[in-house]
Amino acid sequence: MGRIDAGLQKVTLHFSSLTLLLSLGILAWCAKASAQEALPSVAFSEVPLVQITGVDSNSPAHWDGSTLYVFNSYGHPHRNSGPDLLHLGNRVSTKLGALNDKLFIWIEATWKDEDDGVLYGAYHYELDAICVSNNHLPTMPRVGWIRSRDNGATWEDLGFIISAAPCAVRCDTASPWDVGGTGDFVFYLDEKKEYFYFYGTSYDSRFEEQGVWAARMRYADRKNPSGKVQKWYKGAWSEPALWGHVTPVFPATRDYHRADGEMFWGPAIHWNTYLGTYVMLLNHAVDTKLTQDGIYISFNRDVGNPLGWSKPRKILDRPEIQKIMSGTKVSPTKLENGWYPEVIGLAPGETDKVVGRTARFFMAGVSKRTVTFLRPGEQPQP
Repeated sequence: MGRIDAGLQKVTLHFSSLTLLLSLGILAWCAKASAQEALPSVAFSEVPLVQITGVDSNSPAHWDGSTLYVFNSYGHPHRNSGPDLLHLGNRVSTKLGALNDKLFIWIEATWKDEDDGVLYGAYHYELDAICVSNNHLPTMPRVGWIRSRDNGATWEDLGFIISAAPCAVRCDTASPWDVGGTGDFVFYLDEKKEYFYFYGTSYDSRFEEQGVWAARMRYADRKNPSGKVQKWYKGAWSEPALWGHVTPVFPATRDYHRADGEMFWGPAIHWNTYLGTYVMLLNHAVDTKLTQDGIYISFNRDVGNPLGWSKPRKILDRPEIQKIMSGTKVSPTKLENGWYPEVIGLAPGETDKVVGRTARFFMAGVSKRTVTFLRPGEQPQP
């Protein structure tokens, strides 16, 4: 009997220990899940219309003294300027050079260098007649690097820095826009001024390489960057940005080149001073025509960590998008879809790159809402 009692005691202790371990494991999992769910949120408020005309991409902005400069592109970049976002003057065509002025180019991101005062930028370039003669679309975009010494009135081209493999083309695509390529992007300089981090869209012919990609370029290489940019691939910055492979940060869920293609695209990123984190806004296409089902948001405390972005969460659905866009002078596709979501701050020094608690929310250059960023657990003001 003594041996039986001892055996039972050991079994009881074993199960008690197992129960404790399971309980601790469940608690740890719950804590982790709770931490993942404890993300910031947003609240929208209706405001009078502000519209930046001629917008077909992100609209980068920067300050020089007391003047705010905002770029907008629709096949060619233009520049607006004024004392603040609500009082911009008429847009003026920028000068890209004798050749580039004849091409389809969009300036989609900029950075004013504090060290030398130079404005650096990156452009989305669309080639003509990839598969069908005499047609611009569908195209195959790539990314180039430029700089300006006069706040973007004129630009110097420093060459292409990011592109897909030239043979990664789908001439049988169902898309009216792209047969392949990479573009619709943003870039951001990290806090240590070591790297520019790019996040953009891959329309690659290969399904596994479609979606939102990441790449990086050393800050020290900004004056001569071609061939020095690396793409994020299989957990490392291991592929050349010219023709190299990518592992998408947010991969496509259905092949983009099918009629029912589905993926996130066209990211816009800013550092939010109120939240103390980076914020990414995303389009979400539910077919290869880029029909939009909503605007999504993601958060990351380290712009240099492609794996750190939270799962995108919808902040506007399609009916809300169409309500905001109704009555504005934009193309029918933008009226329906509200592409290119981004925020631009209202306070002096704030831009599309640095934003506080409340900012103007734009889609295709149209703003009828402010967006207020809320910390986890914070409730919007009535």
